[in-house]
Amino acid sequence: MKNVIIYIISLKYAPGLKKEFSLIGENLRNKGYCVKYLLAEEYKNMEYECGDTEYFTKSTSKLRILNDTANFIFKGRYILKKYFIAQSQIYLLFYNPHPINPILSKSIKILHPNTVAILYLHDPYKPDKRPYGYYKRFYISLVEYIQGLTVKYIDYVVSPSEYSHELFEMKYPQYNKNSCIAPLLIPNSIKSDNINRRYFSIIGTAHHATGHDTFVDLVNYSISKGMDYEFAIISASNLNKYLKRLNDNARSIVRIINKNNITDSEINQLIRESWGVFRMDHEVTQSGVIPVSFMNETPVIARDIKGLNQHIIHRYNGYLFPRISTSNEIISGMDYVKGDFFRLSQNSRKSYEDIWAEKNFDRYYGWLINLLE
Repeated sequence: MKNVIIYIISLKYAPGLKKEFSLIGENLRNKGYCVKYLLAEEYKNMEYECGDTEYFTKSTSKLRILNDTANFIFKGRYILKKYFIAQSQIYLLFYNPHPINPILSKSIKILHPNTVAILYLHDPYKPDKRPYGYYKRFYISLVEYIQGLTVKYIDYVVSPSEYSHELFEMKYPQYNKNSCIAPLLIPNSIKSDNINRRYFSIIGTAHHATGHDTFVDLVNYSISKGMDYEFAIISASNLNKYLKRLNDNARSIVRIINKNNITDSEINQLIRESWGVFRMDHEVTQSGVIPVSFMNETPVIARDIKGLNQHIIHRYNGYLFPRISTSNEIISGMDYVKGDFFRLSQNSRKSYEDIWAEKNFDRYYGWLINLLE
């Protein structure tokens, strides 16, 4: 085996990613490779322990990202000397966008020309940014610009889904290096204890495009019609503008988990207590909630858009409702999922096993092993 060091790099704190990139790292270590992590400090507080980790950013907000980038520009030479070992073949695996990424990749390639840089590009391009609102549209455009700078110094681009890969080719038709599709695998953490299914839940970040407005309308409609449903919402986002729209009676049927740090265990537990998990996005490239739900044997009820229907098969592992739909149409999906839950649950777990389970590592990442050998 070559004298190789693989650096897994996630300089912007993104809690949903840690279980995914640490699974990749552990599989590489199990095959005998030296894996090091360069991460944002906030990852320290999460459940998955990576080992051999250096924390040199504090990028949990836009202001801190700017501050970290400025520090790197002034201290970059010291950082490069400290972290990157010249006598080894270096591989860089970047996992999410950060202004330091293109600077880092370019600088290391100048110092060590044989360096190989790999970018896991989750959201390469959003053709329609209108659902995100004015401020978010500007921010997405800025992130896409930074991604474009990074791609210039990347040797392999990895897309986690077919739709993501399609958008990458649309955005970067001039890219003539290597690209592939490899789902980010999800560790199996399902429990065998008895489960009391009671909720229909919405999980994750809340903003203009995630459909939390649709969720609130659905809850209000349900209580107004005297329907016997319970709902749950779990998010680290500021939910005030959505919760204000819930009437007093509607609040009584919604379990709310809203705090800065939410563990994967809490998310898994809520999913296991749910008949179904909603993805109500107006626009999205793909969703990490889907494989986690399927891992927990829970169907997904989603808007019928390309970023979601690539993995949710209508009436097989979930239910798709029209892009423009009424609360009553969504409730029809809830009734269907609850009424045929056992079959949908089994199919959801099968979808996880077929695509996102750790056993698929060699199938999806054989190209990486071949590259390292």
